[in-house]
Amino acid sequence: MKILENAPFKTQGGVCVILSFLIVFAATSCRTSRNLVYFNNLPPEGDTAQIVNKMSAKIEKGDILGITITTLSPEYNQLFNSGAAPQALITSQGSATNPTATYNNNSFDATRNGFLVDENGQVNLPVLGKIDVVGLTRKEAQDKITAEVAKTAKTPIVNIKFLNYKVTVIGEVARPGSFTVPDERVNVLEALGMAGDLTPYAIRENILVIREKEGKRTMQRINLADKNVFSSPYFYLQQNDVVYVQPENDLKAKQADASNYRWVPIATAGISAIAVILASLLR
Repeated sequence: MKILENAPFKTQGGVCVILSFLIVFAATSCRTSRNLVYFNNLPPEGDTAQIVNKMSAKIEKGDILGITITTLSPEYNQLFNSGAAPQALITSQGSATNPTATYNNNSFDATRNGFLVDENGQVNLPVLGKIDVVGLTRKEAQDKITAEVAKTAKTPIVNIKFLNYKVTVIGEVARPGSFTVPDERVNVLEALGMAGDLTPYAIRENILVIREKEGKRTMQRINLADKNVFSSPYFYLQQNDVVYVQPENDLKAKQADASNYRWVPIATAGISAIAVILASLLR
């Protein structure tokens, strides 16, 4: 007991210092240092490079296309964009029940619901019928449909947009989920931004991009800590791509389970008990 009486932490203040040290040590002992910086090798003066990996999205089976057709004829415009046959066309080309009529009566509004690219890679348009569009870019499909419309209407203008172009981001991000892209141009940084960015536990050097094309699944990893990621063919995402952000290590995966935090109150109780014992001995 004489040793304790002569101890430098005999006072109550000394006990508080020791207790504070133990708590801080317990709270920080499990932290792991992580490099949270993107593009570590980017020089301070910046960098300029030619964009060579940008690709135009191509139409795939299962895509939903918003197609609007404008001509000099209001009647044709109504027919092409709503599927409702104008009375003048019904009179001149046959009745609505005549199977030889050259129009196709659809019951939905094409400008709102879009046209599905079926398993044969075709869209079924009023008047025009089925047109092959799979494998074409948006501009190529516009030019092809414009040429078909020009056979029956003057000065047609065709606009096409993707209505279900989406990418999915999962893993160590703030808000994982699937995100609809208003146009067909999105890169991995923009996708991560839509998902709330990476968490501190994300491995920035090992981002996985999963892509399915023509019945094949490709998985490729990219490094966001390297400025050369901008030249990767997977930097620009394509429709239905999945981005997976891996957690730091197995320890983070265990920490994701709330049950693994049970040691915290136990450790706190143990430290408190030690403090009480020390305070009793030092009286």
